[in-house]
Amino acid sequence: MFILLWIIALSAAGTFLIRYLPMRWQEKGVGHGWMHGPVGRALDAIGPAAIVALIVVSCGSMLGAPVSARDGAALTLGLIAVAVGKRFLRSIAGATLAGVLIYGLAVWGFSLLP
Repeated sequence: MFILLWIIALSAAGTFLIRYLPMRWQEKGVGHGWMHGPVGRALDAIGPAAIVALIVVSCGSMLGAPVSARDGAALTLGLIAVAVGKRFLRSIAGATLAGVLIYGLAVWGFSLLP
């Protein structure tokens, strides 16, 4: 039971930080929002926070288990899709969706291999 409480506490802290830190970086001028004020900073922070959350979820399945080359390849393909999506779609939402789609297809495709 004690371990479960630690897992819940660490998950809560991680979830808070992946949403809080991008907004703090926006306040310090690390990024430039398209809209001024707290709403603009919050909207600008959603995309990077979503991508980090997807990476954490993807890596979470690798904890405590032997990591195969297929797991790493699926994660790498997803990250490449995010970069390519951002470059060509010029939208963080489109880039995030591209990364999710490619990661999901890679995991599904690798599961079909012997």
